[in-house]
Amino acid sequence: MNAQQLVEIIRSRTSASLKQMKAPGPSREEMKLIVEAAAAAPDHGHLHPFRILEIPTDARNDLGELFVKAVEETQATPTEEALTRAREKAHKGPVLLVLVGCFHGSDETRIPKYEQMLSAGTALQNMVLVAHAMGYASRITSGDSARSPAFHKGLGLSENEEFLCFISLGKVDETRPAKGRQEPQELHSTWMPM
Repeated sequence: MNAQQLVEIIRSRTSASLKQMKAPGPSREEMKLIVEAAAAAPDHGHLHPFRILEIPTDARNDLGELFVKAVEETQATPTEEALTRAREKAHKGPVLLVLVGCFHGSDETRIPKYEQMLSAGTALQNMVLVAHAMGYASRITSGDSARSPAFHKGLGLSENEEFLCFISLGKVDETRPAKGRQEPQELHSTWMPM
């Protein structure tokens, strides 16, 4: 593969509609390659500032109840409709992953948190690009519920860990066109000394 082909893979990846996403998701062997791609992300200081948590199909109902707890924690009187929507979130996407940040504080390392977050973001990009190259669609989602204390505890996250996002992987019949991307000339400039 040359650089132009790689750029075409990058350029052609778009976020898929969760409503349109269906099985199959990546196989065990394909997931291994996707996670290997994440592990190749730049990691200043070898801090390993992220990990990937897979939500198996048979745990989706439990995840739905975790979403319900989070809604009840963040809303004074949630409607039955809000609780139903919370439960439904857990069943979207044939393969559902959680990207978890495992951040080290200034007492442990001289490497700032933003660099560790950049590493996790690079891992995320590597994962969705490899999945796309395999023919899978992806969607990255988050939300207030997933950042609630109930959700943090329910996922079994450590004190230094943070929920970053969900990654849904599956198939779609039609890819959606990319929206709002900048042109290269809008992003790139040359620094001139004052």
